Amino acid sequence: MITILRVDDRLLHGQVAVAWTNYYKVDVILLANDKMITDKTMQTAFRLATPPGITLSMKSLDGAIAVINNPKHASRRIMLITRTMQDAEYVCGKTGEAVREMLLGGLKSGEGKKQIDMNSYMSEDDMAVLERMEQKGITVFMQADPTSRRLDSSEIRKNYNK
Repeated sequence: MITILRVDDRLLHGQVAVAWTNYYKVDVILLANDKMITDKTMQTAFRLATPPGITLSMKSLDGAIAVINNPKHASRRIMLITRTMQDAEYVCGKTGEAVREMLLGGLKSGEGKKQIDMNSYMSEDDMAVLERMEQKGITVFMQADPTSRRLDSSEIRKNYNK
């Protein structure tokens, strides 16, 4: 079962590994990224960042879809992490209703992106993905860590449109 889908451009780092895994009581971190699966250095760093007692699974986007759609993983508490909103949408589009909540974390700045929160920036395309995800019944929110203020999608839109 997908407990939470997190979108974070760094994928797995200390805050995610400790704060969010404890908060959601996950037993599996499933990283879904096509670039990461060919980068041994990134894989080593992610293995080192994984807390004891939690299984780390690093897959391509299609590999992650296969894991999510495999009934043998239904009893697991999985945190799915993608690097981009577009990757999240791709995975959600091929996994039925497996994802119910999407947590937006650190989203890097770049051309055409507007600052939403301290470390999160979104483009017009990201906002369109947010809309489509909500139309599928997925709750989208932004929160840096479990103790910080949670921005719901209406606040995300408001900050984007400033």
